[in-house]
Amino acid sequence: MTNNHDADTEGREGSVFIKRQIQPAADTAEFDFLEIIAELEEKEMDELPPLYTELNDLISHLFQNPPSQESQAALSFSYAGYRVTITQQGKVELIPVKDSVEEIE
Repeated sequence: MTNNHDADTEGREGSVFIKRQIQPAADTAEFDFLEIIAELEEKEMDELPPLYTELNDLISHLFQNPPSQESQAALSFSYAGYRVTITQQGKVELIPVKDSVEEIE
């Protein structure tokens, strides 16, 4: 996994943007994404909400047959207390919307 730790930046109204990078590969993208969330939450991956029931392979589909680069395709969804955007280049942007995974259980 490429998990570049860009500096967290402050956005509108003081919200924090967390930026990371994953490999844009269908076979590893979901695992890499879960690693990022687990690291941020200081949890094991198996302690996170099941990604499959939440997104049903949506992340890997972005990278299986990617549209042209000109389309600038991206996914946006909520997961484990974060508002997430993943681009077809593998850029991940997270905005915390809850303090922790426990708050959403």
